[in-house]
Amino acid sequence: MHVRILVADDHALIRQGIRALLSVDTSLRIVAEAADGREAVALADKHRPDIAIIDIRMKELNGIDVISQLGRYSPATSIIALSMFSDERYVNRAVRAGAKAYVLKDSSDDDLLRAIRAVQMGQSFFSPAVARVLVDAYTRKDDAPEAEDRHELLSGREREVYQMLAEGRTNKIIADTLGISVHTVETHRIRIMAKLDVHNMAELVLSAVRRGIVA
Repeated sequence: MHVRILVADDHALIRQGIRALLSVDTSLRIVAEAADGREAVALADKHRPDIAIIDIRMKELNGIDVISQLGRYSPATSIIALSMFSDERYVNRAVRAGAKAYVLKDSSDDDLLRAIRAVQMGQSFFSPAVARVLVDAYTRKDDAPEAEDRHELLSGREREVYQMLAEGRTNKIIADTLGISVHTVETHRIRIMAKLDVHNMAELVLSAVRRGIVA
């Protein structure tokens, strides 16, 4: 019986590399490929794959929010986060969103195959470099409570609008993409800025860059 896999990455070469890697194992079958986050959600809803390999950094809808949405649209799908970044904040956000594994793009080919086998068995997997970062972060922590991340105050729709605003898209383009009115987009923008405590678009963009949502 095949393991059905969705691959989502906005770089065609990365998708090709993953396809070539997985082709050596005849039990693995890629059933869909997505070039952006919104397409990933739609394809997951359509195909209901066993495993989804999701790039953290994608346009329109970033990988973290894709992972969150897959929990609703395809809850039986096990998710492997794929990223260039081993920073603790990326890993924590991916895991909180529902990822079972976190694999670095520059890690060995075996890491992705090991991650697939791990999540098949209901286990977690982290690339060795990521595991070291998490261990180091754990040993540094004291008993002080974590500061609240205002990003967590945003609703799912507000997160979508937030990313698209930070990417420089106009209210009209956002409205057309999401199927809502321009007035609703503007309302979301006002609420987003209030929740994030930012006062202009420059601060909004900077906040998204700091969170790793946009480059």
